[in-house]
Amino acid sequence: MNSSVVIRAITAILLLINQIGYGQSFFLQAFQQLSDQPSLVSFRNSQSINAQGGHIQGVQRVKDYYLLSGSSSTVSYFATVTQGEVVRVDTLLPRPYKHAGGFQVNGGLLVVGVEDNEAKNKSRVLVYDFSDPLQPLGQPLQVVQREDKVKRATAGCVAVASYQGQYILLVGDWDTRHLDLYQIPADQINNTTMSFKLIQSIALENYSRAEWVDENWWPYQNINLFHSDDKLYLVGLGINNQEENVADVYTLTPEPELHLVKVASRTFPRQSATSFLWGAGVDWQPEKERMRILATPYTISKENAMIIYE
Repeated sequence: MNSSVVIRAITAILLLINQIGYGQSFFLQAFQQLSDQPSLVSFRNSQSINAQGGHIQGVQRVKDYYLLSGSSSTVSYFATVTQGEVVRVDTLLPRPYKHAGGFQVNGGLLVVGVEDNEAKNKSRVLVYDFSDPLQPLGQPLQVVQREDKVKRATAGCVAVASYQGQYILLVGDWDTRHLDLYQIPADQINNTTMSFKLIQSIALENYSRAEWVDENWWPYQNINLFHSDDKLYLVGLGINNQEENVADVYTLTPEPELHLVKVASRTFPRQSATSFLWGAGVDWQPEKERMRILATPYTISKENAMIIYE
């Protein structure tokens, strides 16, 4: 038997022993209990949305609202859905920042990356107060400016969580080949003289995977970060080489060096009208120990349907 296979098998056994010995985390338990038979959420749209040159990239659920990020040939935008209807469309930025990527709502914040997906050399991460989903987005609390070589300064997917008095912001570049970790003290998020600072970056191509349950790091289109069971969990959503929907869970340790360990992985059946390659996201409700994975259609039409694994 190949030695690397043996090492991964031993690692998986040790992880399982650890989970049994200390009680499997509520987060991982909820993830493993997700059904692979999705339910359907239909919604209508009568709002004006430019469906040319773009698609839906991310989705989040907040109370009774679904938020969808989208790109187009002219602007990046958010659509808000409730009671089966698109009730509002918020423009984020005009061209060239016309591509809104995978995003997250967590800890009262909404974070989204908007990139120039033509030049692929610049992006902005917008951070909004999202304590009330009824209110329009307004002006961002923070804006992270990113400029670098082609595909390195993009922000195709972002995630945020509160952890040990800090807001931790993760940004994935083109096909999530790198992860950049930013931080700001949580009590300074409203301070216009403070900003998120880049703390660490890792390149995933040559990243050690000796502790992982498998060796795959996919080009995730959505990442979501959660603080649960005194740990940080990163969930990556995308498709694998067989074009199956894949959801992977990592533990993330930000200090002293950013460290990722894949602890769980699942594939979900392909659907004709939705895909984790397009709009997808995780809804984690710790008070109920309940998780959902959401997926959207490619674009918003007059009649639409999302699917929910729960």
